[in-house]
Amino acid sequence: MLRAIVIDDEKPSREVLCNYLHEFCEGVKVVATAASVSSAYKAITKFKPDLIFLDIAMGDGQGFDLLRKFDKIDFRIIFVTAYSEYAIKAFRVNAVDYLLKPVKIDELRDAISKASNSAREIEYSEAVRHLMKQLTEPGSGTRTLVIPHTKGFEVLKINDIIMCQADGYCTNFFLKGKRKVVSTKNLKQYEQKLLKNNFMRVHHSFIINLDYVAGYTRQGEIILEEGHRASLGDTFKSAFMEILGKNAGAGS
Repeated sequence: MLRAIVIDDEKPSREVLCNYLHEFCEGVKVVATAASVSSAYKAITKFKPDLIFLDIAMGDGQGFDLLRKFDKIDFRIIFVTAYSEYAIKAFRVNAVDYLLKPVKIDELRDAISKASNSAREIEYSEAVRHLMKQLTEPGSGTRTLVIPHTKGFEVLKINDIIMCQADGYCTNFFLKGKRKVVSTKNLKQYEQKLLKNNFMRVHHSFIINLDYVAGYTRQGEIILEEGHRASLGDTFKSAFMEILGKNAGAGS
């Protein structure tokens, strides 16, 4: 009997999956559920499950944030996610199990079967860590950022982000090709990682990609490519002007 924990910040999703496991998967017993990264960590530490069903995008972080808390991953993982072509390709390449929402019973059974017969512990842990690196860490090929939204999550190429704008508790990402993605996390959650990748905070509501700066107006607006504009706050003005001056000098 596989002891399992279901981790998802949406109560209906947890309930549906628990019901499916109870009704249609005789070899699995749900020993706990969790709605956040913090509560999931406590549940895994307490119950030491054989298997977890892990949603990637949650209110207080990503499923990957949970996995990073463990030096040793000695449980199997079935990721439960909304569709993302890039992420699904990564799951397949790394032979890590996943389910697409809405979960189908036959696919659930297949994933459980694969998880119970998967590779040796060391090989499996390496596969999971490589997946995490591929999807979330800069410096491993294409730099990416996982953005949770109301339908699941999307993996963005950091170089495609022109600017980010705070919108209450959410963040608007403006991308090349006039695309826009709305994250359910606030701007502060992304600041540290973006600032390592040639981005700059120029206002309490704006972080911009310096590679896309096209100009500046005396009215205090930064002009970016593809028609985007960001306000320049007084607190950030001197630092921005210094960087702009250095860039102008480098090009002369």
